[in-house]
Amino acid sequence: MKLISRFSVIGGRLRAFACFVLGVTGIAAAGAVTIPIDLGTPPIITSEIAVPFQELNGTQLTGQTLPLNFTFSNDEFVRLFTITSTLFESLITLQTNSSDSLGFLGGTGYLIDGQGMAIPGFGVTGSASGNGSLAIGLFPLLKDIDGTPNTDLVRPLDFYGFHFDLKLADAGDLSIHVTMGTLSLLSETGAPFGIGPHVPRDIVPEIGNTLFLLAISLAALIFARTTRLAR
Repeated sequence: MKLISRFSVIGGRLRAFACFVLGVTGIAAAGAVTIPIDLGTPPIITSEIAVPFQELNGTQLTGQTLPLNFTFSNDEFVRLFTITSTLFESLITLQTNSSDSLGFLGGTGYLIDGQGMAIPGFGVTGSASGNGSLAIGLFPLLKDIDGTPNTDLVRPLDFYGFHFDLKLADAGDLSIHVTMGTLSLLSETGAPFGIGPHVPRDIVPEIGNTLFLLAISLAALIFARTTRLAR
């Protein structure tokens, strides 16, 4: 099911997306181009990491579909903690030799487990484009473009890579091609993820913050009831 809409991710970063796809995962696709990604030296607790890759360099933009498997090197994995933002994103950015607008990337994606199989659930993707750069992001912790959390994925959750059926834009010019790719993993500030092994089993929100938010909610409820009675 394809949804055409406009979506913004706000909270430490702002990115406008113009094309959204919602899909249910099956099994990890065979015959895909494998792109190994070294996330660094674990253990790492962070809210942002970016790793360049060159496997798509020279690829022309003719509207073709590319099945891609991004696999983490050296038995590394990403752990999504309870505290990790539901706006966690796996973002692919492709830079080209053009400086013009080239349309948008499309496609679907899903997380891969330690056996190379798809992790069941939903996958929301959104794409962006500008100045010869194309990007598409996978939001595995969202169930729909309205921001509904994906409760099918219980955290803490480990994944060892992800799959994309990436549909490239059609630049209409065979001289335009990919010159560099970057994989970024992004969460909100203060809502980190881990790169293992040897990371904590889980990180949960501080109970003080939870109680503070609960107090605010109760105060708002009491105020609303008092206002209603006064009227």
